[in-house]
Amino acid sequence: MTAFWPHDLPKGFTLSSYQETRPNNVIYSESSIGPAKARRRSTSNVWEQSGTMMMTYGQYRSFIDFVSDVISDGAQAFWFPDRLGGPNILVRIKEPPKASIDGNLWRVSIALEVLP
Repeated sequence: MTAFWPHDLPKGFTLSSYQETRPNNVIYSESSIGPAKARRRSTSNVWEQSGTMMMTYGQYRSFIDFVSDVISDGAQAFWFPDRLGGPNILVRIKEPPKASIDGNLWRVSIALEVLP
């Protein structure tokens, strides 16, 4: 069974840190005359979301446990809240999260790949 993002963690990235990268899903082929031909590479492609979440010490401990124990250090996919309010999206952690302390909160940077 696919895991869900823990309910006690933030449901999204801070607004100022959020970034989204859509896939490069077009292939261009040069033609002998005129503009290059273009076609869609795939109808099902991954794209990226990244950003920072502010977490309390307890939330950060829950996050570490989730990443380590539930999703095998990011090897397994999980359901994550959709930024636009739709149904949860299937994601996988793209690279090891980075964390630093900012006052009494943890600033956790996460890069996700959104799966088809």
